[in-house]
Amino acid sequence: MGIVKNRYAIVGVGESERSKNSGTTPLHLALNAARAAIEDAGIHAGDIDGFMSYSENDSCTSHQLATYLGVRPKYVKDILGGGSSTEMLIADAIGLIETGMVHTVLIFRAMNGRSGIRMGGGGWDVNMLQEALDGGSFIIPYGAGSPAQWFGLFATRHMYETNLTQEHLGYVCTSFYEHAQRNPKAFFYGRPLTMDEYKETPYLSYPFNKHDFCLESDEANAIIVTSADRAKSTKSRPVYIMGLSARQCHPHAHYWSDLSQVASDYVGKVIYKEAGVTPEDIDVAAIYDCYSWVVLRQLEAYGFAPRGKVGQFVAEGNLRMGGKLPTNTAGGMLAEGYTHGMNNVLEIVRQLRHEYKDTERQVKDCEIGICTGWAGPDIAGAMILRN
Repeated sequence: MGIVKNRYAIVGVGESERSKNSGTTPLHLALNAARAAIEDAGIHAGDIDGFMSYSENDSCTSHQLATYLGVRPKYVKDILGGGSSTEMLIADAIGLIETGMVHTVLIFRAMNGRSGIRMGGGGWDVNMLQEALDGGSFIIPYGAGSPAQWFGLFATRHMYETNLTQEHLGYVCTSFYEHAQRNPKAFFYGRPLTMDEYKETPYLSYPFNKHDFCLESDEANAIIVTSADRAKSTKSRPVYIMGLSARQCHPHAHYWSDLSQVASDYVGKVIYKEAGVTPEDIDVAAIYDCYSWVVLRQLEAYGFAPRGKVGQFVAEGNLRMGGKLPTNTAGGMLAEGYTHGMNNVLEIVRQLRHEYKDTERQVKDCEIGICTGWAGPDIAGAMILRN
């Protein structure tokens, strides 16, 4: 395998307005995000020759976006996917650039996640889910018909084995809500969360209450990736990719027979070797947070706390500003918004650029960050980035 470290960079990031009801199409949202990323990079739309996106059949295509930007792309790609798709498409972009097929790639996620198919009406019925989800016929008829219920089963088992408590989940939520108070674009800006309020909130699906869930939102995000050589001529401060694990899986049998294992465990074993750093070198993190428990399990997988000690790690305030690992500093998907993880990537890029310098939102002296993706206990990816 070729060496990735420091040879590729993220040079542009952008987003559309975030709302609960955009009143427009995913294409319009994607155009706004793409134009913002192009402006951020200081390039022209015509400089981009590759376009990629991921969706759950709820978005526009890469070809449509390129067309409305006035670009004839050399390569377009649209995949069906959610969590960990950002890391996977960045890896694909690097591969294409490495072969010379393209030189600059824009990756986007655009969705009316709140007002559209996911929450606003329509979507998949139970019969379709049973066919689409591997093994769905064994769990959906018995009441486990949503991601919250599936993840809750894994969370409950892990909590039992490692003595995690509801309060430990609450430390994740209260930390990310605290970060959102510094981000005017966050859904929960102006709505802080105390531990008492968290504990008093009733369960939606055990062990999760509404604060443990990610926020469905209408928005689009965009990222521009190119080579380190081309990055020198962009306007923005490039953020370089030190290590990347695109999308790893654990053996399928383990998904059902060994609930102590998740795919992130495999990613954690290789990502630091790729980057040539250790967990102690990481200054800031963007941990995929579709549910609060997912953050705790990944903190173990990526070596920030040993198994059985992650509750203590978050209880000590280590996810907060000034902690050992400031995490999801825009509020994350629990308190800022939700584009299947891409908004977390935008934030860590901005942190590593020191865009919030001289404000309370900036992680002091951060140079190296980790960004993780999670499609479920069985599929995961991650990147380590530097300024």
